Amino acid sequence: EKKSIDVSIEESQADSVNDGRESWDSKVDFMLSCIGYAVGFGNLWRFPYLCYNNGGGAFLVPYLMFLFICGIPLVAMELSLGQYFRQGPVNAFYSICPLLGGTGYAMLISLFLTGICYVVIFAWVLFFLIASFMNPLPWTTCGNSWNTIDCFARNGTKTNMSGVSPSQEFFEHRVLQMTDHPNDFGPLNWELTLLLIAAWVIIYLCVFKGIKWSGKVVYFTATFPYLVLIILFFRGITLDGAGTGIGYYLRVDADKLKQARTWGNAGTQIFYSLGTVFGPLITFASYNKRSNNALRDATIISLVNCGTSFFSGFVVFSVLGYISKQQGLPVTEVVTQGPGLVFTVYPAGLATLPGSNFWSIIFFMMLITLGIDSAMATTEGLSTGILDFWPKLRPYKAWTTLALSVVMLLLGLTCVTTGGFYIFNLFNWYSAGLGLFITALVEIVAVSYFYGGNRFIKNISRVTNKRVWLYWKVCWYLLTPAMILMVILFSCINYYPIVYGNDIPYPWWGEFMGWLMTILILSGFIVPAIYHLIKTQGTIKERFLKLLFVPKTQEELENHDLGCAMDGCDEKVLPPPYK
Repeated sequence: EKKSIDVSIEESQADSVNDGRESWDSKVDFMLSCIGYAVGFGNLWRFPYLCYNNGGGAFLVPYLMFLFICGIPLVAMELSLGQYFRQGPVNAFYSICPLLGGTGYAMLISLFLTGICYVVIFAWVLFFLIASFMNPLPWTTCGNSWNTIDCFARNGTKTNMSGVSPSQEFFEHRVLQMTDHPNDFGPLNWELTLLLIAAWVIIYLCVFKGIKWSGKVVYFTATFPYLVLIILFFRGITLDGAGTGIGYYLRVDADKLKQARTWGNAGTQIFYSLGTVFGPLITFASYNKRSNNALRDATIISLVNCGTSFFSGFVVFSVLGYISKQQGLPVTEVVTQGPGLVFTVYPAGLATLPGSNFWSIIFFMMLITLGIDSAMATTEGLSTGILDFWPKLRPYKAWTTLALSVVMLLLGLTCVTTGGFYIFNLFNWYSAGLGLFITALVEIVAVSYFYGGNRFIKNISRVTNKRVWLYWKVCWYLLTPAMILMVILFSCINYYPIVYGNDIPYPWWGEFMGWLMTILILSGFIVPAIYHLIKTQGTIKERFLKLLFVPKTQEELENHDLGCAMDGCDEKVLPPPYK
């Protein structure tokens, strides 16, 4: 049985319509799928807060720097990698460097863990969408069965009183039904359980037929959020206090640029925002023709994604400014990030507008379409990884996708118990942290230094018939690895244990589970590397040479003269093929 380690792929057949691999019906399907995947919850609830908290307009300096020397080059590398080999992440990395071929496994493990908690957010959004049809909106008042004696509906005439907002109590006590401590797991929240099942049914129906179907779904799901954002933007800037909120968003604090944390936050946000090092970008590109201009696509996708993040800041802070004016509080006491923004603060602001039900409905419909694209990409990326590993399952893709969805649903049930938010927090904190950054460094080292950056560039140039500019070479060889290393060091230096509530540390098992997830991600490329070093014949040096370098394919040899004419022939001699 053929396994994923297959470095003798016949590249000359990779662009053939008869290679058995699906392909996009149109370029628009591909672009919308990539944009829909990259643009998600983080664009709305993370970037605006980071921009505000790290110098406002000054934060754009390190953010744009990381975008152009780390983000766009990584997206370009992944799109080019998937497109050239027409393989998912597992087979693609075994094709460029067998020793580090497990990089694809590490990506899929991280994608799997992230996907579990991502769909849980989808279930929360469905709950709020259903509640948005109630009049009055249930998160606007105290005195409900789920409210406590601390519930307090603040307004401009009661600025000296304190308490817990009705929207926060609705989220914590009605939606999540949270327990008081991580050790108290509690029973399943049956409403969220049903909504989680509904979320997975929706996702499955969108992807089970493959990209031929999901590529059409994104025509709505990838464009509808922009329509709603534009509507909310124009509504937001007309609100009293909107200018104050936007002023906080864009104020320039140049002193923040002197702090390492500002630069570290900019780097980590680029990873989270663009969705690199998870695998779906490689998967989506593998359905392209090899002649497609992947470098241009990477630039467009990245700029659209980051532009969306910046634009979302105006949508968020215009309403936050309005809320601060309504409640008589400074913007600094209103602003927040993460679930607290989209499930407590922003809905509370919308609830004070005329026609509040309408605004809440379109807001949560927007969140659904933001989330479903990323969830579809996650499922497609994981199923493609399975099918590339076991090609015999390709005729049964629908059943494979169903089995995958059921497994992720069952694991997601741990996040919808009454103590499930604490488990969700662990997944969210550790599934895309240090393990992801180290995987990114291994990825770019494998391509640039073991497969060979010059060789990779020549292959891209040859199949696209486009010149690859010096910018890409400098980034892939030097700047991008340096920036990734900087993010890794920042993450290690500024690491602190996961907390809950008012910065209360988790019990010992929380930290243990978190590091277990990190080790699981890293084992994706460490364990296969050790296995193949043991199984390969020869001395230690011979084993490393066989596993680190792959010989040129017949296609590359036949086009050697063309490559020399474009980029020169100063290349090292590669060792014999890895067997």
